[in-house]
Amino acid sequence: MLHRVSKIRGATVLASDGDVGHVEEFLFEDTTWRIRYLIVNAAGRKVLVSPDLVKRNWGIAGLNVALTRQQVSESPGVDDVDASTTSRVCRTSDVTGDHIQASDGEIGHVDDFLIDEASWTIQYFVVDTSNWIGGKSVLISPTVLKGIDWSNSTLQVSLTREAIKNSPSIDSVTIAPGENTPFIWIM
Repeated sequence: MLHRVSKIRGATVLASDGDVGHVEEFLFEDTTWRIRYLIVNAAGRKVLVSPDLVKRNWGIAGLNVALTRQQVSESPGVDDVDASTTSRVCRTSDVTGDHIQASDGEIGHVDDFLIDEASWTIQYFVVDTSNWIGGKSVLISPTVLKGIDWSNSTLQVSLTREAIKNSPSIDSVTIAPGENTPFIWIM
């Protein structure tokens, strides 16, 4: 099952003995595209939780973790991570909004990510091409990434603009229930 990062942010994190906070962000390896940690806001403290501790069938309704509330609160904080071990770990928010540079020109920007529930890898970038091809969101696999220009917030891909234009749309994949619809506010 695929999950939208934008819809999982804010989801409740449930420890074995109760609610512990909510998902604030995801950290991923920029070479393997595997989610390395969830950043969980646990009573105002941002802690790192390994996705290996998240039980199956997670989604916008919540994520159950194989930890107690105390274990989550004692997890390493975001600022506690040794920089030498995380040099290739990025926040999804660091890439959201970055421009996509095709082999023949700019074509859109990263709007979201689709994460595979079983492998905890980013399977696709959701690319907003509305300024180029009229409002279509397409999917691009991280495997076509040639490089990231962090200073210019640009991802270079090995595809042409035409190939991106003809990439599968967001509607062509199965996304977890409730994650492909806009939020509805009832007042």
